[in-house]
Amino acid sequence: MQEVAEVLDRLNVLGASRERVTVDDIQGCLGRDAFGPTLLALGLLALSPVGDIPGAPTVLGIFIFSVGLQMAAGRKTLWIPRPLTRRSVKGRRLRQAASLFRPVMRVLAVIIRARLTYLTEDPFARVIAAICAALALTLPPLEFVPFGATVPSSVITGFSIALVARDGLLALISAALMIGGGYVILTLIR
Repeated sequence: MQEVAEVLDRLNVLGASRERVTVDDIQGCLGRDAFGPTLLALGLLALSPVGDIPGAPTVLGIFIFSVGLQMAAGRKTLWIPRPLTRRSVKGRRLRQAASLFRPVMRVLAVIIRARLTYLTEDPFARVIAAICAALALTLPPLEFVPFGATVPSSVITGFSIALVARDGLLALISAALMIGGGYVILTLIR
């Protein structure tokens, strides 16, 4: 969980240092080979109040899809198209998102730790990334349903925390949440 706390600290400092924070700023803050932390940052943004801003789930879905697809394809470094890297959020909003999840992370630190680590390494990490990319495709249509993006955003965040913290058990729990959420949605559609 120390890795997750460090990501939140870096995002908090970044949000405090700038009026507006671009995706490029976040990528630079998280460092090279930042797939897990980038998915975590984007998942937290989608799950936070930022995700309720009209248009935000679509933009975040594009970013999450791009990052997940690259990781699933086995890229060693993260590439984001230049026009997307210029997209930004207010630094205050980024700090709010990081701060919102800090108390949750303190509680979860008791539970989340490195275990079943092979489930967070290749080839399983690539499968997790592909699942996150697929879930990102559900964010734009769910934008029109009040709190509709919460379930896929929660699963994406769970998977990304699992990748960063190297917690294979959390990856399994996230998969179960995804299957359960899918079942509920399919049941409601019928």
